[in-house]
Amino acid sequence: MPKKKTQLDRFSDMTWDDIEEWAGGKITSRGKSYQRQGNVSDLAVTGDGSLIAWVEGTKRYATRVAVDEDGLPESDCTCPYEFDCKHGVAVLIDYLERIKNNQPVPKAKHDDNRLELLDDEDWEDEDAVSEDIRQDIDGFLKGKTKAQLIEMIHEFAGQYPEMARDLSDRKQLTAGNIQTLVTRLHREILDIGADPGWQNHWNNEGYTPDYSGIRKKLEALLKAGHIDEVLTLGRELVKAGTRQMEESDDEGETEMEVAACMPVIVDALDRSSLNTADKLIWALDAVLDDQFEVCDAFEKYLHREHPKTAWPALADLLLARLNKLKGGATRGADDFSCTFKRDRLSDWAIHALERAGRNDEIIPLCIAEARQTGSYERLVKRLVAQRCYEEAEKWIKQGLRDLGEKWPGITAGLRDKLREIRTLEKNWPAVAAMRVEEFVRNPSRQTFEECRKTAGKVKAWPHVRESLLCYLEKGELPWAQKGWPLPGSGLDRPHADQRNRFPLIADLIDIAILEKKPDQVLRWYDQRPKDRFGWHGVNEGTIASSIQDHAPDRAVAIWKGKAEQLIAQVKPSAYQEAAKYLRKAGTVMSKQKKQAQWDQYLESLRAMHARKRRPIEILDGLAGKLSAKERR
Repeated sequence: MPKKKTQLDRFSDMTWDDIEEWAGGKITSRGKSYQRQGNVSDLAVTGDGSLIAWVEGTKRYATRVAVDEDGLPESDCTCPYEFDCKHGVAVLIDYLERIKNNQPVPKAKHDDNRLELLDDEDWEDEDAVSEDIRQDIDGFLKGKTKAQLIEMIHEFAGQYPEMARDLSDRKQLTAGNIQTLVTRLHREILDIGADPGWQNHWNNEGYTPDYSGIRKKLEALLKAGHIDEVLTLGRELVKAGTRQMEESDDEGETEMEVAACMPVIVDALDRSSLNTADKLIWALDAVLDDQFEVCDAFEKYLHREHPKTAWPALADLLLARLNKLKGGATRGADDFSCTFKRDRLSDWAIHALERAGRNDEIIPLCIAEARQTGSYERLVKRLVAQRCYEEAEKWIKQGLRDLGEKWPGITAGLRDKLREIRTLEKNWPAVAAMRVEEFVRNPSRQTFEECRKTAGKVKAWPHVRESLLCYLEKGELPWAQKGWPLPGSGLDRPHADQRNRFPLIADLIDIAILEKKPDQVLRWYDQRPKDRFGWHGVNEGTIASSIQDHAPDRAVAIWKGKAEQLIAQVKPSAYQEAAKYLRKAGTVMSKQKKQAQWDQYLESLRAMHARKRRPIEILDGLAGKLSAKERR
């Protein structure tokens, strides 16, 4: 019986393709750059076989990499992304490099403080000092005189300017000289917010503004009881941060830095002397003005429990704002920006009415807003929730008439709601008819399966299936075919899309794959359009996988063709994709006892691309790895 592989064995078996499949090409590339630059330190193996290390990025992060049940990597990290990030990739690559070079990897201690950081959901500082180190420091400092301690503090303050500023801030707080501290913090907000964040991941260069110092100073001010000052500075921070985020060119790093300060401002708002209604208005204005989703902390605050007496004032204010918008607003279907703004405002008005206990005002407001902006879906959802099915159906049909084809997403949602009503009524023939109509609007494997489930309930699936396939082949609408077994849905039926060129080969192939009919897969694949633009239907790799047992030679030929096209693109990402297809082809050929032909094919590829270093590396890896693996 073969020995069960450990987690470390699975790490050692991983290829570059496996890592890219896990993290994606862009993150893998960044992780490799981090590893090459020596950003991974103190790599160790934990007791359960995971990898753990420090990785230097914008800050120093604790990172752990493990293997999931399917043998794929997974990582967690103290960086803002938390899971499956470039730091995890860097750790895994560093481990593989060490194994390749026969370098030992030590075991992590059971009390490694990185494990505590990673397992603590409320961690705040990846450089946090462990309890053992704290005790050592405590014992060391207790042995010093006052003069020695002062000299030591001066020495550290000279080495670390941030520490010097922090000591000065504490002095100002203790002396009650708040204005000096507030003025300096105001200047720091403007200075940090002046330069936009940016990242050039190809060169591993960039700038992310660091708001951690501002956050700590705000926390210190709040702790000292200077609540109004924190709120004032909070407004300035949001204003400066918004301007900076508008100009930044990164992947959200700047937004995360600004967002990290928001809980402090929310805490100050909650502890302020404002009455509850004014607090709610303050928070709501922050949410409504937020273009970058950095004010989630304020949204959570609005969903917390507050005195019921505060909500009527907020509801009245929002209703008044809606009335002011009415004069200049047009129907939302024609003005997305106006509609979005108005719908957000009315959503919060409904929330305030609910909290105020004024539920009888909600449906009339939803009706008025549906007519104003086309937000019929919100109205219908509330009516369905209240089991007012007849009223809901009336507004569904009104919405479909008003919106027509302008907003297909909204009309699809309305049809879904009507189907939900028919399902609650257990009107299965109507549900099946609606599913068929959705298939005509959007032929796909998923809508085909949904038709199968519902038509099966009325024992009509064999006939419905043949009609759907006939539609895909010839464009004949199912209900126009002889002997159609389902009733009408009560809605306007869709027409065959005139842009479609029947037969819809991609959908026919996809359904043949779903039904495990490889002969039909090949039939339609061989009828695919062969023009200079190539085939843009079902992924050919998926097609090859579906027929590999039925027609292995055809599958191998498809994989080879795809790989050769990709290698010809002369791009690293294309080479990695080509390797996946070649690996599949090699596996099938090995099972057919055609190892010699496989090796000969790889040699021909080597000769063709002899001057391309990366493809040659991939081909060498395939030759050695496949032959060894398949011959075991």
